[in-house]
Amino acid sequence: MKKALYIQLLLAVALLFLAGCGPEEPEVAALPTRTPRPTFTPTAVAPDAQQAAPQQVAPVVQEAATPVPEEPTATPVPAEVPTETPVPAPQQAKAVITNALANARTGPGTGYALAGTVERGAEFDIVGKNPAGDWYQICCLNGQTVWVADFLVDTSGPVDAVAVAADIPAPPPTVPPAPVPAATTAPAAPAEPTPVPAPAFTVQKGDFVEPRPNSSPLITFFGTLCKQVCPQGGGVGGYKLIVDGPQGRSETVFEDIPNFRRGDPGLASEFIFNAKLEIPGGPTGNYRAFVADMGGNQVSDAWEYVASGDVRIFLPRWLAP
Repeated sequence: MKKALYIQLLLAVALLFLAGCGPEEPEVAALPTRTPRPTFTPTAVAPDAQQAAPQQVAPVVQEAATPVPEEPTATPVPAEVPTETPVPAPQQAKAVITNALANARTGPGTGYALAGTVERGAEFDIVGKNPAGDWYQICCLNGQTVWVADFLVDTSGPVDAVAVAADIPAPPPTVPPAPVPAATTAPAAPAEPTPVPAPAFTVQKGDFVEPRPNSSPLITFFGTLCKQVCPQGGGVGGYKLIVDGPQGRSETVFEDIPNFRRGDPGLASEFIFNAKLEIPGGPTGNYRAFVADMGGNQVSDAWEYVASGDVRIFLPRWLAP
């Protein structure tokens, strides 16, 4: 309504402007006008603004679109981060000293220098071995790797996987012993004549009598022990005749008799005796006959004989003090 009144007012002003400027016209009886309703005083608008005023177009009222309910936004599920399976640390080969005190060396062998000693129960990491596998390189003693023999330790862990050490030192050179200078000696003095040793025994050997053949399979010793003059003094008793031979030791007792016994009586081969010892089987070999006291202690020099072939009879003789 206000817009329509505003337009009518503009038209009236325009008509009045045109009437004042044109030729006079005969007066025309004024037409009765309707008393306008009180209204607001319009504000004059510049002609340029009137010309520039756009034609008013009734606004098109658009019905508000019925809001479409939004679909509920799905709560994003965080992607699962794959959990890495922890890789166990590789097991280390170990060496525990079993000897009360073990030598550690600078290389795999007893020819290398001694690097120190370690006590029983000390544990080390095995970091290498020699090609033969009988020495281990262990870490560490006094801040350095050293070598110990395998028989001095108990091992555990992947010992077979231990690699041959790359830093095995060269074997030490074998140093020959220094020659010992020959001692300068003065010319030897002439040797003193060797003194004849005193008799070691109280019973001395008598005359030697040749061994004799025997067709019997026995080895027989006919011993004679008498005073300094034989055979008048008769046989001396209180002693033993002992014979050592291939069969072992055999013994018998000398008889204390006023007259000696006789072998091969009436023949040229006749002999006397007061102790007879027979060894059955006749084993050949070396024999040794001597006089001993009743306690078995040797008191005379020994006769040495060899039994072989049919030589089986021996006639040892001694002189008692």
